[in-house]
Amino acid sequence: MIETEEMSIINSIMEDLRFLKDKVGEMEEQIQALTDMHSDSELDVREEYLAHLDELERKGNFEEFSDLDSLRKRIEKEEN
Repeated sequence: MIETEEMSIINSIMEDLRFLKDKVGEMEEQIQALTDMHSDSELDVREEYLAHLDELERKGNFEEFSDLDSLRKRIEKEEN
């Protein structure tokens, strides 16, 4: 017969396995959500939007930034 100590260890292992099963289920749901988001981003862009973007590029006066900190500093400078 299984001793009390051994039964306690087995119960502890079973609890850990249930916990891990729940966590794996949560991770699968998160992965599915990320997959759905990624597949949504592959939608086609309307031609009129592309034409509008081309027009903005031709007419616009743009400033490039090497990183976000440079952009942030430029915005803060404009606000002051």
